[in-house]
Order: sequence, then structure tokens, then C-alpha cells
Amino acid sequence: MSEINEQFATALRELSDALTPLGIDWAVAGAVAVNNYRDQIRTTTDLDVMLSLTDQTVEVVRDALHQHGWDQIEVIEKWLVRAQHPVTGRLDVLVTQTEYELGAIARAKIVSIDETHMCKTLAVEDVVILKLMADRYRDNADVQSILVNQPEFDWDYMAKWIEEFDLGERLKRIEDSAIAEGRLKERVSRKSYRPKGH
Repeated sequence: MSEINEQFATALRELSDALTPLGIDWAVAGAVAVNNYRDQIRTTTDLDVMLSLTDQTVEVVRDALHQHGWDQIEVIEKWLVRAQHPVTGRLDVLVTQTEYELGAIARAKIVSIDETHMCKTLAVEDVVILKLMADRYRDNADVQSILVNQPEFDWDYMAKWIEEFDLGERLKRIEDSAIAEGRLKERVSRKSYRPKGH
């Protein structure tokens, strides 16, 4: 993972130890995922992950976190588990609710935490889509920073969900702002680059 600090590496190792034996598919989301694609790293103290529960329950996730050092664990309406770790800080676990979220986890990239631990992190297309959906100031700033970094997008995939969630005008607004500020020369190419295996 890009520029990951030891605090998050510790949390991700413990998450891998907690969730992988249970057969739970999960992926890093939020600012830690965003920092893989921004032109400049954004400081964050929170770790966000998305996970898919098929054969397990949210209570199983809660108990696994507790066994691996998290406390102050709160389950919110079966879709969010919020926990605190004495070393690694706050963790938000979002349980997938939609076809889109399940697909985002399935297509996430496998990355190495260390020699013995792996995890998945959301692909750049899904980071952008989720940030566009959130539509807060810092989310829009994240999208602009990603666009400035000029990643290669699977635009066919992005276009499907941008149309599905009516996000086109938000993306254009962020692009236009970046152009006006001199950070982009033009809107990003809508020509699709499809990574291997996707």
C-alpha cells in the first residue's frame, strides 16, 4: 500500500488475522484507500473497511474484533460496526448492502501489508464513485486530487455506475473546478482502460 504508516499496518494485520480465517471478504476503503491514488497524501486517523457477509453475521465480526484488541465496539443497525483500538485508533466497518458495494469488494486489488499479511484495497474507480456519492467538501477534494494524479480508469465500468447513481454532473463540476484552478488541463479521458483480470 502507498505510504501506509505503521499504525495502519498494525490495524490491517490484526484485521487480516480476525477476518480472513472466517472467510470474510473485505477491502480497505475511506482515506487510507484514497491515499493510494491522490497526488498528495492526506492525513487521516481513521481506518474504514467494507466487508461482505454471506455466511457470517455482524455479531461474529464484533466478537472477532474484540478478540483482536478492539474495544468500545458499537453495532449500528446491522450495517456498521464502529470500534476503537488502544493503539491503532478508530475503525469503521461498513457491511455491504447493495449489488454495487459487493462488486466493489470483489474487484478490489490485493496488496501486501508485510511478508505474511495481505489485504484488499478498493480500486481507483470505486474510490472515485464512492467519493462522488458522498459529495462532501473533503470527498470532492479527494476526487480532484485523484484526477490530477491522472490514473488510468476502466471507464466502461465507471460510466455504468456514474449513470446508475446520477453522478455525471458532480464529476464534471469537480473537473471544471480543477481546470479553473489550473490543476487539470482538460477533463479526464472517457476512453476506457481495462486492467487485466477485470
